[in-house]
Amino acid sequence: MPQDLAAPMDLASADMLRVLAQATTTVAEEHTDVPLPVTGTLPAAIDGLHLRNGPGRFERGGQRYRHPFDGDGHITRLDIQGGAVRYTNRFVRTREYLEEERAGRMLHRAFGTNLPGGLFGNFFQMRFKNAANTSVRWHAGRLLALWEGGPPHRLDPDTLATLGLEDFGGRLDNPFGGLSRRLAPLLPFSAHPHCDDDTGDLYNFGLVSGSPNRLMLYRVDADGRMDEPREQGLERFSFVHDFAVSRKWLCFLLPHADFDVPKAVFGLKTAVGSLKIATERPMQALLLPREPGAGRPAVLTGPPGFVFHVAQAFDEDDGRLVLDVIRYGLYPDFDDFTDLFRAPPDGAMPRLERLVLDPARHSCERLSLGADGAPHAFELPISAPAPLGTPRRILYGVGAPPERRAPYLTSIHRLDTETGQLTTRDFGLDLTGEPILVPGHGEDEGWLLSLVFRADQGRTDLVVLRAQDLEIQAMAPLPHAVPIGFHGCWVPRSALGMPRGD
Repeated sequence: MPQDLAAPMDLASADMLRVLAQATTTVAEEHTDVPLPVTGTLPAAIDGLHLRNGPGRFERGGQRYRHPFDGDGHITRLDIQGGAVRYTNRFVRTREYLEEERAGRMLHRAFGTNLPGGLFGNFFQMRFKNAANTSVRWHAGRLLALWEGGPPHRLDPDTLATLGLEDFGGRLDNPFGGLSRRLAPLLPFSAHPHCDDDTGDLYNFGLVSGSPNRLMLYRVDADGRMDEPREQGLERFSFVHDFAVSRKWLCFLLPHADFDVPKAVFGLKTAVGSLKIATERPMQALLLPREPGAGRPAVLTGPPGFVFHVAQAFDEDDGRLVLDVIRYGLYPDFDDFTDLFRAPPDGAMPRLERLVLDPARHSCERLSLGADGAPHAFELPISAPAPLGTPRRILYGVGAPPERRAPYLTSIHRLDTETGQLTTRDFGLDLTGEPILVPGHGEDEGWLLSLVFRADQGRTDLVVLRAQDLEIQAMAPLPHAVPIGFHGCWVPRSALGMPRGD
C-alpha cells in the first residue's frame, strides 16, 4: 500500500512546484469500464457512483493555458459495488472542445487565456469557451457538468457521453437581448448549486453583466422543472463562485474583485486579468429572501478578503445567519505559481472561519473555528447531507499541516465545529482532491472518497477513508495519472433509478 504520512513534512517550494507541474499534465487516454485492483477492504455499504470533474487538458496546439481554471472539463466515473471498482473517464464534448479537436489549435478565448495574436487576435472575440470543468451533479435524473460562466452540459450517467447543453425547458434562454444575448445566448448556471434534501429542490444562481448587472436566481424542483428565474440588480460585477442557502436566506458574499467587462470583452485583457482587486476592502454580504416576497433584501458589511467556498449556512432562532466560509486574506495570484509557492504573501492561505450575520443590527461578527483560536488552512469543504439551513457539526475538506505557509494542500481534514477538534491525514508531497462523503447510518459518519495524485509516481489513486477518524480503509490505483480536479458528487445506486426530468 502507498504510504500515508501522519506527521507533516517541511516541503521545499521546488518540490511543490515540481509536483504541481506533474499534476497539471493533459490526460491522454479515455478508459471505459476498467476494473481497478483494490487493496484493503471496501465496505459493502459503499454502493453507487463517485463522479468528479476538473480540467483535463492544459494545452492546445502547443500553447499552454495560462490559468489553471481554463482546462477542458474531464469527468471520472468510479462505479463501486460489492467491494469492487470500475473506472470510466471522458472529456466533456462541448462545442468548443470539438471545434478545437478538429482544428488542432486554440480557437476560443478562455477565462484566463487569450488567443494568440495579441490585441488583433482577440479584439471583439466576445464569447468565452465554456470549459464545463468545475463540478458534476446528479439531480432529477440528470447528470450535469457545470461551469459558472455558462449553461450546464448534460451527460449520460452510464457512458459519460455528452448529450448537449441543458437549458431547463428554455428557462435559461437569455431574455435581455442586445449585447447581453450576443455575449451569452443562454444564462449562466453556477457550479455550486445547493439541494434541499427535504424537498428535492435545487437552488442556484448566475451572474449577467450589463446595465444593470444582474444576479439571476434559480430553483429547480425534484422533477427537474425550473421556476421562472428571479432577478436582482447589482452595482458591481464581482467574481462570485459560491453562495449560501438557509431556511430564510440566499446569501452572496460580494468581494472587491470586480471584472472590467469592456476590457475583457474587447480583448484588451483576459477575464481574470481584467479583475480590479481590492480585497483589503470589506466584502458585502447580500441577503435575499429564499422565498419570493418573504421579506426585504439586506446588505451588510462583511470582513475583507475573498471567499471561493461556503462550507455551510444555518439560521439561529434570534434571526441571525451563520456562515462557515473559506476566506482568503487576498485574491490568490494563480498566474504566478512561482511567487505563490516560493514567497507566499500573508493572506495566501485559505482559512475556515465563521461569520455571524445579524440583519436586524446590520452587523457581521467573524470567529475562528479552531479550538486554540488559530484558524486552519482549509479548502473544498463538504458536510453530511441535511435539510438546507440546519447546522452540521462536522466539516471535511482538504488542507495542509499548520506550519505550512504556501497553499499546497496535501491533507484531508475533519473538523468538529463544536469542540474545535481537528483530525488530519497528511499525504506528504501527494496532492489530495476534494473528499466526497458516502453517508453512514446513525452514529456512523460513513466514508470519505478522495482522488490522491501521487508525486513522482505518474498515477492517481482512489483513497477511501473512514470519516470519523480518517483511517484509510482501501485504495485503488487508476490506470493513469489524473489531475485532482475541482468538485464531484456521490450518487447512491438507489438514486440512479429516479425518473428523468424531461
